[in-house]
Amino acid sequence: MSTTMDLHQFRCRTKGLVHSAVSAAVAIMLSIPFLSRIPLTEVVGNRSIEVNVAELEAKADEGVKRYPAKQHARKVAKELGADNGIIYLPGQLESTWEDSDQGPPFRQRRYFYYLTGADFPGCSVTYDIAADKLTLWVPFTPPATILWFGKTPTLEECLARSDVHDVKYIGELPAYLSARLTTIKSLYALRSAQLPKFDGFEQLRSSLKIDVTSLQPAMDEARVIKSDYEVAMIRRANEISSAAHRKVALQLGSMKNECEIEATFSAACKAANAKAQAYPIIAGSGSNASTLHYEANNEPLAGRQLVVLDAGTEWSCYASDITRTLPLGPRYRFNLEARAIYELVHKMQDECIQRIKPGVIFRDLQLHATFIAVQGLLELGILHNGTAEEIFKNGTGAAFFPHGLGHHVGLDVHDVLSKDLLRPAGESMWGKRRPIGPQSVRAMIKQAASNAAPTPSSPTNTDTSTSQDPQSPSTVTESSPTQSANPLLPPSPPPAAAEPTSQPSSRKNSSNSDNGTVNGDIDPPLPPEPQPRRLASPPQRQQSISQPTSKNKKSKRPVRSALQPNMVVTVEPGIYFCRPYIEAYFLRRPEHARYIDAAALERYWAVGGVRVEDCVLVTQDGCEDLTTAPKGGELLRLMGYA
Repeated sequence: MSTTMDLHQFRCRTKGLVHSAVSAAVAIMLSIPFLSRIPLTEVVGNRSIEVNVAELEAKADEGVKRYPAKQHARKVAKELGADNGIIYLPGQLESTWEDSDQGPPFRQRRYFYYLTGADFPGCSVTYDIAADKLTLWVPFTPPATILWFGKTPTLEECLARSDVHDVKYIGELPAYLSARLTTIKSLYALRSAQLPKFDGFEQLRSSLKIDVTSLQPAMDEARVIKSDYEVAMIRRANEISSAAHRKVALQLGSMKNECEIEATFSAACKAANAKAQAYPIIAGSGSNASTLHYEANNEPLAGRQLVVLDAGTEWSCYASDITRTLPLGPRYRFNLEARAIYELVHKMQDECIQRIKPGVIFRDLQLHATFIAVQGLLELGILHNGTAEEIFKNGTGAAFFPHGLGHHVGLDVHDVLSKDLLRPAGESMWGKRRPIGPQSVRAMIKQAASNAAPTPSSPTNTDTSTSQDPQSPSTVTESSPTQSANPLLPPSPPPAAAEPTSQPSSRKNSSNSDNGTVNGDIDPPLPPEPQPRRLASPPQRQQSISQPTSKNKKSKRPVRSALQPNMVVTVEPGIYFCRPYIEAYFLRRPEHARYIDAAALERYWAVGGVRVEDCVLVTQDGCEDLTTAPKGGELLRLMGYA
């Protein structure tokens, strides 16, 4: 009997060890994105049991499956500084194009989604601050609508997906608001156009304190620091996008047109159930790579050296943003000029990512990347007639690196407060933005120098990690031993170019020391900054909107130019040879043309441009690169360019 028991125990323990080994193997495979969809077979005894890896992955992620709506709502209330009132946000409605019964793909309002996690039309949300009660209001779907379009989530399904206090049908919302606002009296909305529109609300307006200015800044402050759930969603979006970038790299040799690159990337994302792109795919080859937001994606690849693929999908409304530059043409024949720029841009990114940690001023990373670009272009002979410091201080590097180093990523690809990252230089990071020209570079150098003490080794050089933003919540006091000092040099007037005798003697060449810009003809007339969208005047009935009492009104929001834990930012340096831009704004200006070797530049026009971009999570003591797409030498080896 004892012998039988011992044998039985041995078999059980052996089977347990086998199961543990299989589980460990599955866990390892789950860490590899493209293997997570492959069915496995586990052999137990004489039986073969199919293991659904996707199902196991879903179970492993169970802890982050429920959307943290309450956590987000409480963060917003804290930033709002209010202890009473109702926050009201309507979701997006479905729409159609003019003169058509078809419309654009549905896209949920991001501020609404932040408080609910509900990604279907016709909803609203209320948050009773004093009662700490978050309620999602959803539409009832009639059976006739289900026949055509299917059903929307039920009340129970919404509660299972999102951590709200209650879910009710939106038909009950008017009665709820009428009752609560009779006693609470304070209502917060993003803007006047999003105030409630039910019958009877007009009668309540005169007795309410309606605030349409404080909620968005409070929500921006809450959104810029990501919750663990949000980081998990951004990570998943990056995994899918990285796998799609890898697929394009492996298949690029058989492609003939930019449109095939776009189609391959999009199909790979959709096959992973990520159906929405975070922004239009950019697949620019040759000179098209020098257009920052090129979207035509319809030209042949033959005879071109490089293609810039800037593409990222969404996962559960959270964005990714990834750029890789891929060589074209026969393998083992990577053009020397293209390869030199490729390696230089990767050096710019590598050094900037190594410097990311809490307290670092993003502007200093921008300047560091610019200085590396100037050094590299000087070594290649594209820049000449000066030292790297002299050319850097003159702002001439902006001819080749004319955009911001990065932006926040979250529910929007250019997420909230992205415009803060390069402030107070006044650079906006939103969408199709103005270039960062020489004036801006000099302004940032001046600001960095005024906020940092000189290093002992040099009276003019300072380290990026020690520069301080007086408005930032924290600063870094010492640099990593592996980092080189960042030359944030105090600005000085650029060397005056010799004036041709035909020029009028009254031409102004002096610099403006107050704002770091140069007057007159020294700097090119950059395109004007985008003007704020003008809103139509509100109807007369909305003029009764009042502001909250002073105890709820927050002081002026500090600029968030310093990195903080759980921010997710992109690091996307680039070097471009955009002939119209460089010729118009730099080669025709003596103060910049003197530093650019036009003859050497001729060899690089065909390169077009190189950009590399990753999404980076700021951690408590450093950073984590969320992007796993191959790049640099790894990408070249994958494609056969050893």
